[in-house]
Amino acid sequence: MSARVLTIRLNVQEGGLLLEALAELPFKSVFELIGKLNQQANELFAPGSAQHERQRFVLTEAELALTIKALGNLPYHRVHELLADLNQQIQAQLNNQQSSAAAKAYAGI
Repeated sequence: MSARVLTIRLNVQEGGLLLEALAELPFKSVFELIGKLNQQANELFAPGSAQHERQRFVLTEAELALTIKALGNLPYHRVHELLADLNQQIQAQLNNQQSSAAAKAYAGI
């Protein structure tokens, strides 16, 4: 079974905070995720692009869980808005996926 993939929208400042949080965890548990985020950021935030605009980052459920765990280790006043926003983004996607699954089941697909 393949891992569920979710997208989150981040701007450069939020991405920097996320990377800062991940850097506090043991390297062997985060190096692949940091590399993946950096690669996506380099593609999404090309020179001359609006750094304050949010872009879509694609993560697996496990990667997102690790990210949220890392953010939880930083001081609340620095991360509470980002965590609340991520929660809202994730819930919207999960609700949409459940609606899709229910529709397919109802239609017999």
